[in-house]
Amino acid sequence: MIELLVCAVVLLPLLPFSLGVNAVLQAVPAWLRALLLVALPVAGAYVLGGVAVPVGPLARVIQVLAAVTALLYAWRLLAVRELFIWARLQASSAWPLIWLAWLFGMPDDRLIAVALALSLPAAVLTLLACALRRRLGGAYLGLRGRLGPAYPRLTGAVVVALVAALAAPPFPGFFSMMAVLLQMPAVCVFTVLAVWILWSWAAALLWQHGLFGDPWPRPVGTSDLSVSAGAVWVLLALIAVSLGLIGSWAWWMR
Repeated sequence: MIELLVCAVVLLPLLPFSLGVNAVLQAVPAWLRALLLVALPVAGAYVLGGVAVPVGPLARVIQVLAAVTALLYAWRLLAVRELFIWARLQASSAWPLIWLAWLFGMPDDRLIAVALALSLPAAVLTLLACALRRRLGGAYLGLRGRLGPAYPRLTGAVVVALVAALAAPPFPGFFSMMAVLLQMPAVCVFTVLAVWILWSWAAALLWQHGLFGDPWPRPVGTSDLSVSAGAVWVLLALIAVSLGLIGSWAWWMR
């Protein structure tokens, strides 16, 4: 059991292990980072599903570490404007919620579903940050004004991905957060709600810097997302919403 818990802590990092995992994520190429942002939590949820839930002091230690980790990274989001960093910190804040759901008896198949729903938006934001970096030289929002007039389709994709990342309806993250909340006792509910509020606050600040102000001048030789690429992102968003609605219906009908 201890060996599996150690493995889960690496895959779903809690403090202080999350510091090392974030350093690794920052160092690897963006495409690999996007892949790891999904693969790590799904693998971690799978490992947790095969471990008996501890009781006594160990359970309390895990609960406190998970709450502190989730709140700390959610709080750090408020000072971040770089989209690559924002995505991995938001994921680092979401992963401890999987620990809390496991501690309070969520089944293993639902743990994996929650891990996937809460982690995919961070991976999508990472890929969109790559598109911003190719056009602007970096993925820092608000440096020279709003992006909408210069890149309307790319900006729209970023906004939708941010809505999904903060677990707003009708995206799967919303239904996952509701499932996590229903699994919790009252004390932990306030922790999860505080994390959720901080995500929304941080996303609002990012929108303020990226969507308001003077128009960002488009650098010579750059162009917006193509119509076909924009259509692909719209299709992916619709698939995510559909899967979230279907999955939530199947979940509550059990």
